[in-house]
This record gives sequence, C-alpha cells and structure tokens, in this order.
Amino acid sequence: MRRISEPFPGRESYRQTVERMRSFLGDVAVGHRSGRVIVIGHSATRWALEHLLKGVPLEELVPAPFEWQEGWTYELTADTESTASRSEET
Repeated sequence: MRRISEPFPGRESYRQTVERMRSFLGDVAVGHRSGRVIVIGHSATRWALEHLLKGVPLEELVPAPFEWQEGWTYELTADTESTASRSEET
C-alpha cells in the first residue's frame, strides 16, 4: 500500500503511473478520435485505467485479489476524457 505514493526504489509510485497513463490517454484522445487502441501493460497500468476511467480509488485496487482474464475493455468517452485529464492531488 505504501507504494501508492512512495516510489519503488529507482522506479515510480502507483500515483506516478496514474499520471503517466493520464498523459497517454490525452495523446490517445487527440490522435485517435475513433477506433480501438490496444494497450499492453502490467497490473499498475490496469489499475491506472480503472482509476482514471472508472473512478476506482487506488486504495481499493492495489490490495484487491487479482482475477485473471484474457483482457479488459475500457472506453474513452467525452466524460471519461474530461475526468482523465484532471490532475491528481497528492
């Protein structure tokens, strides 16, 4: 849980990952007005998408049990684009 705000040694925190994904979603919103984009990442990437696009707090995502599936689908709409573009307060 401490890695939500405290970076892993020589790496980034989960909040920093969220900010990196926020930037990525901004690029997607500008460069891909329609269609599908495939994102390959790790659990922190999925947590960032769940947080930014579905509003789930990181404090709920990080300790939750992992349930594998073949993939996850997210939709970047005007509403989620607006939510994703706002900066996190740390």
